[in-house]
Amino acid sequence: MFKSIFGRLFWTNIMILLLVFVSVSVSVSIFVGHYAVNKQVEIVDEVSDTIEYWTGALQIETSNTYARLAYKQTLASWSKFVKGDILVFNKSGELTASTCSVRTVPDDFFAEVIAGNKLVKRSTFGGAYDRRVLTVGLPVRYMDVIVGAMFFNIAIPDINSTALELLLLFIIASAFSLVVAFVLVYIESKRISRPIGMINRAARDIAAGNFSERVTVDSKDEIGQLASSFNFMADSIEHIEERSRRFVSDISHELRTPMTSISGFVQGMLDGTIPEDKRDYYLNIVLDESVRLTKLTNDMLEMSKLSSSTYKLDITKFDLNELIRRCIIELESKITERNLDLKVDFEKDELNVLADKDCIHRVVINLIDNAVKFSYPNTTIDLRARVADGKATVSIGNFGDGISGADLSNVFTRFYKTDKSRTSEKSGAGLGLSFVKNILALHKQSVWVESIAAKEGSDVKYTKFTFTLELA
Repeated sequence: MFKSIFGRLFWTNIMILLLVFVSVSVSVSIFVGHYAVNKQVEIVDEVSDTIEYWTGALQIETSNTYARLAYKQTLASWSKFVKGDILVFNKSGELTASTCSVRTVPDDFFAEVIAGNKLVKRSTFGGAYDRRVLTVGLPVRYMDVIVGAMFFNIAIPDINSTALELLLLFIIASAFSLVVAFVLVYIESKRISRPIGMINRAARDIAAGNFSERVTVDSKDEIGQLASSFNFMADSIEHIEERSRRFVSDISHELRTPMTSISGFVQGMLDGTIPEDKRDYYLNIVLDESVRLTKLTNDMLEMSKLSSSTYKLDITKFDLNELIRRCIIELESKITERNLDLKVDFEKDELNVLADKDCIHRVVINLIDNAVKFSYPNTTIDLRARVADGKATVSIGNFGDGISGADLSNVFTRFYKTDKSRTSEKSGAGLGLSFVKNILALHKQSVWVESIAAKEGSDVKYTKFTFTLELA
């Protein structure tokens, strides 16, 4: 019963409702009992004024038979009205009028009333009744002098019947309210527990590998927010899983080629397919492929570190222009080999930025290296550093085949390579630009690429990569 959220919600609310119902019923029954007694006492108070008047009148008309008959009829009428017996005693304790067979009054009752006090008690009236009655005693005054006492004995069952009628009405109304409350509690418990159950089932499906499972919840409350957060998490997991699959596929593709080459050449040497005089040549190829594998493995490890949320940047202040100069010197042999002209434009002699120097060094090396690699021989590479929109901006452009529109949005994707870059001359794992994107993302900066025709009608394209850094 209490093993599910629905069961706990439903039965907990039901028990609370029943507890409230019982508590209110007991309170109402007590209140109704007191109310019935108080109401009866109020009626007696109203009746007592008339009886007191007639009793006082008889103090004058002691010998008037008609007056006594009228007095007796009045008592009988009021007795029926209050549904009880009425007894009237003089100051000496003698019974002067009665609507029943009772002729005496308990001494303590009489003494309290004759002293001018109002008496309200439940008793057998000194044994005069078989069961307890409600006795209301009031003094009889004439000319502001107490001349006697009157007592009203009302059967308690009659009072209780009035109280029970009121209580029954309350119970009927409460029972109807409870039924409605039970239905509402059931509906609300279902409304709360259903989406939680859906989230639970979806979580199990995702754990089993079904990453497309989602939860449909339309509410705007905390449950709806939980469902939205779950769906967001599921989207992220599905995206990560897709990236992981693509990553495994890409890395398998990248590793397969050099490993196939290495195993093929080694096997050829062992079985004698490759002659003795060619072994050094093929051993150099095996060495190159091994170096390529090592570089790819190192790049993958570095990429994994950069992609981690725990990676910490070593932010320092340094001169970006000086860093660019050093990167140019490192790549000078490649630039000279392709007979490229390097055009450098520094807006300021010194451009201080706040960034991780080693990471930005890698960014600049990658972008210049790509520009050199994909430039036509005997062309120019433009390198410009300036301040724009409150940030340091570096642009590196080159003339070559360029990047088609379909490839522009994917150049920063891991392992992505355009068709023209798949030649042996321009080989690579397709990780360089992904490094650039990740590093600048860690710095909360931007990088973008533009590739346009160098001249109208020309097949030569001018491709420019631009990134920003925070000024110091």
